[in-house]
Amino acid sequence: MADTGEVVKRCARCGQSKFICEFYAHRAALDGYMGKCKECVKLDVRQNYARVGMLYDFSEKGVIRVIYKTQKRHQKIRGHGAMPYSKLELSAWLYSNGFISAFDAWVNSGHKKDLKPSVDRLNDMKGYSFENIRLVTWLDNRRAQYLDIRNGTGTGGARCKPVLRVSSLTGALTEYISYSSAARDIGYSIEYQLKNRVTCRNGFFWTYKDQSQREAA
Repeated sequence: MADTGEVVKRCARCGQSKFICEFYAHRAALDGYMGKCKECVKLDVRQNYARVGMLYDFSEKGVIRVIYKTQKRHQKIRGHGAMPYSKLELSAWLYSNGFISAFDAWVNSGHKKDLKPSVDRLNDMKGYSFENIRLVTWLDNRRAQYLDIRNGTGTGGARCKPVLRVSSLTGALTEYISYSSAARDIGYSIEYQLKNRVTCRNGFFWTYKDQSQREAA
């Protein structure tokens, strides 16, 4: 390897000397990089997957890994900053809050998705923290999200667009927190009426609330 002035490191697995950029960073290492090069790390991952398949994903450690990985991704997407705890700290919290019982129930169910352990935020306008999370099943988590959307609360509710039902005779208004909420109440779709601003079968017409406010202004 020609001397280019770049730092060179020897891979502990393949024995080749490679530039430092070909190694993953590792905070715990003395030089700040993993002992194996990127290609060897990838090879180990492929070989390990071929050996154990999906078994790891169904283990306690595998479930916790997925929970933490998902939390980190969502924390970043939602703009809530860095995670306030590590995977190891989350693991300790889970085991102190009934994870074993929840995990065993999931396993005994034949790994039904609805019963898989999950973590829900108590206030989903805020990020993850031990004060703002609870251990639930996947189904409980989905139900909480559905109720937020239906009730117009939390981030789920914030995504809803309120609609107005307007009487063609009196002009009286009835507000619904979302299109879905209105459709559930009256028992049929109002998509065509909303799009074309025409009267529906019961003598009402429909509009999104924000659209109505802009037109009034």
